[in-house]
Amino acid sequence: MPSFLLTLLRRPHPVVLPPIGQARAAFGALFGLALSGVLSQVVLAWSAPGAHVAWLVAPMAASAVLLFCVPASPLAQPWPVIGGNVVSAVVGIACAQLLPDPMFAAPLAGGLSIAMMFLLRCLHPPGGAVAMTAVLGGSAVHEAGFAFALAPVGLNTVLLVLAALLYNRVTGAHHVHKPILSSAAAPSAVVAEDIDAALEHFGEALDVSRDDLTVIVNDAEHHAAERRARALHARDVVVPPLAQLAPDMPLATARAILLEHGLPSLPVVDGEGRLLGVLTLKSLLRAAAETEAWSIKARALIVLRGRKEAERVAELMVAGIAVQATQPASAVAALAGRHGLARVPVVDAAGLLVGMAGPVEVLDALHGVALAPQG
Repeated sequence: MPSFLLTLLRRPHPVVLPPIGQARAAFGALFGLALSGVLSQVVLAWSAPGAHVAWLVAPMAASAVLLFCVPASPLAQPWPVIGGNVVSAVVGIACAQLLPDPMFAAPLAGGLSIAMMFLLRCLHPPGGAVAMTAVLGGSAVHEAGFAFALAPVGLNTVLLVLAALLYNRVTGAHHVHKPILSSAAAPSAVVAEDIDAALEHFGEALDVSRDDLTVIVNDAEHHAAERRARALHARDVVVPPLAQLAPDMPLATARAILLEHGLPSLPVVDGEGRLLGVLTLKSLLRAAAETEAWSIKARALIVLRGRKEAERVAELMVAGIAVQATQPASAVAALAGRHGLARVPVVDAAGLLVGMAGPVEVLDALHGVALAPQG
């Protein structure tokens, strides 16, 4: 029980709105309520002179909170606001006329108004207050009868919605959010059907639309990937090579090892494990093609000049292709792409080979996939 009470008393996460947004919403509510009240008073004074009709009802302030603070909420769209308030007013008036005792009429009006709003897909929380107002508003409301739903409730609501649409459009607030993601963001694995299934499993109405939830999930995934990428270093994505080559190893042996494992390249290290270079299958094939292209006369000239064909790994390996272990993991993908390699060596401060890594390992690490030994 104590933990349950602590959960109930826990302060919820506040609505995320910058100070300028808070000021915009507060001034917008002031503007909307004032405009709605003044215009309603003018219209009612002209259409029903001398009648004791309220020109502004209290639940409009609750509608203003939604319209100006969270305009993109499903509860703050024009149909839920107008339909919810008017339908609730009709329900409240009907309950007041059927049950003279407000002790019974007021709760019934509140419950039935919610049921009707769900049925007509116009759920709007202030509608419950409108229904209660129709029951507890006094003799002036009761005398107005069902006309109370049109004026002042309907009139107030329509004017308030129009004021909100105008004000929010001018100040940059949106009643319908458009998916806005960074161009660098990869498509999310979460689709609309997944959001629907999650909402159904959650089993409660949320004050956020499915489309907005999709945008939030996609954007959160993008920011999470950026955060992981900033914290990821080359040493975090390495896998041990399946084989290593020695500089004095015959090229025929090295070629056999590369072909046996189906690898495009392998690191060349000295006896202490210090990286000397990288031997690629591409360089081996190029050397073999050049050898085949030589004519007998060309070979003879090369022999006379004291040159000979490459026979050892050290003669064909490429030096300078390595990433420091402390560099960002993005450097691995960049270097691999620049040299057209699937993986590049990663070395420590002493030049010792730590492992191999490439774009695949970087992506796997970003998505939390366990890294397996690869060449």
